[in-house]
Amino acid sequence: MSASQLDILALEPFYGGARRAMLETIVRCSRHRWTVLKLPPRRMERRLTVAANWFAEQLTRHWVGRVDLLFTSEAMNLTSLFQLMPQVARKPSVVYFHDNQLPDAGANADAPLNLVNLNTAAAATEIWFNSAWHQKAFVDRAAAVLERHEELGGLEALWEVQRKMVLVVPPVDLGAVHAAAAARHKRDPAALFVETRGGDVGLLNGALAILRERGRAVRLITVGPVAALPADVPRQALPETDDAAHARGLCEAGVIVSVKPGAASDFLVVRGLAAGCRPVLPASGFYPELLPAGLQRSAMYDVAPAPLADRIADAIDAASLPPAATSAGDVKSALKPFDAIATCREIDEKFEELVWVRALD
Repeated sequence: MSASQLDILALEPFYGGARRAMLETIVRCSRHRWTVLKLPPRRMERRLTVAANWFAEQLTRHWVGRVDLLFTSEAMNLTSLFQLMPQVARKPSVVYFHDNQLPDAGANADAPLNLVNLNTAAAATEIWFNSAWHQKAFVDRAAAVLERHEELGGLEALWEVQRKMVLVVPPVDLGAVHAAAAARHKRDPAALFVETRGGDVGLLNGALAILRERGRAVRLITVGPVAALPADVPRQALPETDDAAHARGLCEAGVIVSVKPGAASDFLVVRGLAAGCRPVLPASGFYPELLPAGLQRSAMYDVAPAPLADRIADAIDAASLPPAATSAGDVKSALKPFDAIATCREIDEKFEELVWVRALD
């Protein structure tokens, strides 16, 4: 290890959506050397069960480099990986929690994979969360699990996990958005950009039906599955991994709509704000910490079809008008924590601190 550069091994079992976008950005902006192994984003329960075995086999057969630090996500069963590769367990490890698969705090049923994220958190050197809301949700769910499984150590075990928690906002690359904006695509105020991956499509369909009854015409620009969307609403489906197409769609849409009430973060909404879309977001999940108070009043809706339809109609009308100076200031404030260069610089410094502190122990 040189004084300025680390060798980082990144293992991503679910390489798609936010995980792909963030990892690509960090690797591109980092001053360290990265080796990235990944699996496609298919069936999270399958990844939690077998990804550790697959990565261990690949590393055992083909890996000849050095590792200063392991970086992975909550889709990895880190405990299993360390059992299979004890040499990696001796290195500092960071697990980034984009989401978590712990059961809801009120759930009573136990499933075989309920404890994987908790065991992974216990095994990691640090666990990073993408939003304060998500970090609190994880603690609440973990506490409920530990109450049902006293053999795991109870609240003392949770305290040990909490000591490892760090809030690290994901860097969001806005390069494709800036390129699309420079092309000056014509904006359609009635075009709604919606990500259906992980979204409540029933909520969206209910709002669309209300808008149709009111005689409000809209069209959709979508990322994700479209089979459940109404056939009578015009739509343009974009490839899930085409960032340039997403950016063009965001620059053409008047409104960006989220139907993910429990979102822990949302890089497409961040890009939509940068592209100039009017946001329509649930008043839940991480969204209240994303938007300043000046934007929340006009952007957020209570999670039901009628409030969503009302907010979309208001946003379409507002999208026909030039943004107010105060609104532009609020958008700039919302985007600042996601700045790719500044955030990746801070992430590099956190990696260095972890490795160098471990070396002094």
